[in-house]
Amino acid sequence: MTVSDVDRQTLLNMVEDVAGPEVREVTIILLTHKGELTDEIIAEELNIKLNQVRKALYRLHDLELADFRRIRDKTTGWFIFYWKLHPDKIKDLVTTKQKNVLLRIQSRLGYEEGNMFFSCLTPGCNRVTFQTAMEQDFICEICENRLESYDNSRIITVLQKKVTQLEDILNIQK
Repeated sequence: MTVSDVDRQTLLNMVEDVAGPEVREVTIILLTHKGELTDEIIAEELNIKLNQVRKALYRLHDLELADFRRIRDKTTGWFIFYWKLHPDKIKDLVTTKQKNVLLRIQSRLGYEEGNMFFSCLTPGCNRVTFQTAMEQDFICEICENRLESYDNSRIITVLQKKVTQLEDILNIQK
């Protein structure tokens, strides 16, 4: 398992972003060792509790970035888990995250395009949909100023650009 410095940093950043700093530390240990490691060895190296290491390892497993094999210890009867990192799967994780972001942006874009908004333009006051503005008699319920039509075309343009960028990155056909 050879990982370039760029791939290593991408992997570590993504793991920390998705799973937290403790999982990142476990990932570093797995990256620096060749082959498989037991959870006990990782706990010793990081000087943290075994259950914290196991929780981090299971999180990596849930993300499909780590795998394990278990062997029963003949003397104690307990299972020993040998963990191995799969850094090549980071691209799949990044793609999944990008697709989720794309879906959220598309949803927001649909909301922006499908609604007419009104605002009093007072700092600290929120814009509202046409339906809400009608219910409030076009009066802001925070500052009681008159609600005016709010032009959200700049928001729509920014969202459309983001959708296009992500679709290009993901090679999605329109």
